[in-house]
Amino acid sequence: MDFLRSILSPLTGLLQTLLELIHPLVGSYGVSIMLLSVTVSLILSPVTSLARRLENKDRLRQEEMAPFLKAINEKYSGRERFEKTDEIYQRFNYHPIKSMGSLLPLFIQLPFLLAALFLLVDYPPLHGESFLVIRDLGAPDGLIPISGVSQGINLLPLLLTGVAVLESSIRPESTSQSRMRFLIVAAVLLILIYPFPAGVCLYWLTSNLSSLARAFVRARSTT
Repeated sequence: MDFLRSILSPLTGLLQTLLELIHPLVGSYGVSIMLLSVTVSLILSPVTSLARRLENKDRLRQEEMAPFLKAINEKYSGRERFEKTDEIYQRFNYHPIKSMGSLLPLFIQLPFLLAALFLLVDYPPLHGESFLVIRDLGAPDGLIPISGVSQGINLLPLLLTGVAVLESSIRPESTSQSRMRFLIVAAVLLILIYPFPAGVCLYWLTSNLSSLARAFVRARSTT
């Protein structure tokens, strides 16, 4: 983690500069974090749009191959099935690794998400700073109370994961395979981000909401 922190330090410094420019204008660190996240999403939108086009191209190619692969699976087995399937892949200039393109938008955003983590996970001005129902942006939110327990269940990590899963399900370029891969990644990320401070989760939740809004617009435009 220290290695990643060192590598991403220039990006972390840039996000801190933007945050400190935004905060005096709005006077709220919660709003500042959300505006920072939206700003980064807008900056990355051309690259993520390209990634979505590549994903859509991959989906169309899989749809073209589907009848041929179905016939092979019904007729052949074992090594012969493997060889026939490989012939189809070569004919359509396809390789299974290309299906990982569905995760490309996440990989593009990952350096910025990690830089935001390194910035906000222990950012002194956030300690004790409240925002709406969040009591302390510098600590896990604990917004779902549990009887007899001082620290409740953290709601923001659950929300941001739910938004990410919803966004994956309505993306017109998604396939059943890409959605399943995304669910696995989302589950792992939920485990990792659950104990993070509310400020970090607020940034990521805003980023996911921005992605959801864009996916909703694309889905509406294709209907």
